[in-house]
Amino acid sequence: MAFHVRSRVNCPERVVISSDDDTFNVSQTGFSQFTCNLPTPVLDPQRCQVIRTSIPNIQLQIPDYQLVFWYYSLATASTVPDAASLRAIRLFPSYYQTPTSVITYTPTVNRYFTGPADLVTALNLAAGAGGDSATNNPYWVSGDITFAYSTTTKRITFTGNTIGRFYCPAGYNDALVQAAVARLDILCPTYPAAATTFVQPQLFQYPLNLRVGYAMSGNSLGQASFSNGLTTYANSVNVPIAQGTAVASDSYPCLVYTNVVYLYTNFSQGSSLTSGNRHNLLCAVPVTVDSLVVNSYVPSTEALMTKLSQTINQITIEMRDSADQPYLLPDSATVDVEVFFGYDTPNNKRM
Repeated sequence: MAFHVRSRVNCPERVVISSDDDTFNVSQTGFSQFTCNLPTPVLDPQRCQVIRTSIPNIQLQIPDYQLVFWYYSLATASTVPDAASLRAIRLFPSYYQTPTSVITYTPTVNRYFTGPADLVTALNLAAGAGGDSATNNPYWVSGDITFAYSTTTKRITFTGNTIGRFYCPAGYNDALVQAAVARLDILCPTYPAAATTFVQPQLFQYPLNLRVGYAMSGNSLGQASFSNGLTTYANSVNVPIAQGTAVASDSYPCLVYTNVVYLYTNFSQGSSLTSGNRHNLLCAVPVTVDSLVVNSYVPSTEALMTKLSQTINQITIEMRDSADQPYLLPDSATVDVEVFFGYDTPNNKRM
C-alpha cells in the first residue's frame, strides 16, 4: 500500500469538527449540514470512530412535515372510503407567519407542546369553526370532529360531530392519502399579503395521525377486529364509528421529534450502510433529552471504520432525522463532532 509523505502533524488522533467553523452556510437560514476546511490535511488514516458529539435538540416535538391528520367521514357504516369522503385537519408549520391582510380564519401553528392535552387544544382550534379555510384546505369541514385526551388511558381520541355520518382514521399507507398528498392542494397563504400561497409541507407515510396515536397503515387488521371489517378503516376494530361516539386510538401520543440524529460524512465511503440504502454513515446519535436541551453522546463500545479517504482536506457532516429528513438547526446552534483517527506506519506498526 502506498503511503503519503507525512509527519505527525498530518496524523492527528483526535479531530474536532465544529459547525461554527463552517464557511458555506452564511447565506442560508439554518443548517442541516456543515463543511469545515482542514488547514492541515489528514493523511492515510486507517481507522476512525466518533468519540463524542454535542448536538442541540432545538426542535419542536412534531416535525413541520408531519402536521396533517387524515380521516374519513362516511355516509354509512359500510361505505367504502373514496376521495370524496377524505378529510384533513392541519396545523401550520412552525415558521408560518399569518398574513397582515384580513383572512377569514385563525391558523393554528405548530409549537412547543407541554403534553398530549396541550396538543389536543391545538387540534381542536384547527378543527373548529374559524380554524381553517376550505379554499386553502379542501379536505377541511368546519367543526366536523373534536379531539379529547384521557388522563386515565393516556390516549387521544376523536369524535365525529356531523349527524348521520360515520368516522374512521385514514391509514399512513392509504393510497387515497398518498394521492391527496401528491396533489399538493393544501395551501398556506403567504406573509404579508395572502395573495399567494405555498404548499403545506407533507411527507407520505408520516401523517399527524401517527403522533396523535392512530398508528395503523390502512392495510392491516386491527387487534380488536378479529379478522372482520375493512382494513381501510384504520382503527383497531376496522369499523367506522357513528357520530357522537369516540373513535378509539390504537396507540399512544408520540411527542418525540426523532429517536436519533444520523450523521453522514464525506470521508467514510463504503464503511457503513443503512437499511434505507444510504452510505457514508458516520454515527447514529441517540436523542436522550427533551426539546430545547443539548444532546450529548459518547459511544460505549469500539466500532472502528476502516474504509476511509486517504487524503482528508475537508470534512462535511450531514444531519438527518429518523424519517431521513434534514435535521435543521438555527444558526445560533453549535454542533461539535469529535472523531478518532488511527494510522498504520509503512512497517505496519500502528499509531
